[in-house]
Amino acid sequence: MTLSETIKNHYGSKRGLLRYVRYELLRMMGAYRALKKVDFTKVTRLVFVCHGNICRSPLGEVVAHKHGVPTISFGLGTRGNDPADPRAIAWASAHGYELAQHKTMRVDQYQPQAGDLLIGMEPKHIDALVQAFSQAPVQITMAGLWLSQPLAYLHDPYNTNAQYFDRCELLVEQSALQIMSNFQQ
Repeated sequence: MTLSETIKNHYGSKRGLLRYVRYELLRMMGAYRALKKVDFTKVTRLVFVCHGNICRSPLGEVVAHKHGVPTISFGLGTRGNDPADPRAIAWASAHGYELAQHKTMRVDQYQPQAGDLLIGMEPKHIDALVQAFSQAPVQITMAGLWLSQPLAYLHDPYNTNAQYFDRCELLVEQSALQIMSNFQQ
């Protein structure tokens, strides 16, 4: 396997690798430590957030939904009412989740509720969420921080190869399950 293929399979792209390195260095220096300080006793709903609401956040939503956890998802840059990515639908189906009925929701359609835990997939999502909802009665975290081997960045799999797409969806599923394990204690 070439270096280029390894990068595409593990990080999605060269840009994904560079962002991974940048954000991992920041994570190791403690830049995202506050995002792990979630008061789960106050959480009543999980809200998964990504850019398009077609790959990462809808998967987090259906994982939580399957386990009976109140949940929704939305996209920071979606036009709304689009289906999930066909690869996300196929991945979800192969892993026991139903994503075929998903329709994207725009950020302006989201109505914050007291007890919401907003879960972004990468640092720029966190920045946008803090800016938009700093006055709302919500908490904010980042999905990858909850993995057994924490990650600060889950690269958008939309334009990536099948290997990275599968890897990313698996990481989203694992992070959702870990967040739920804290939520349900």
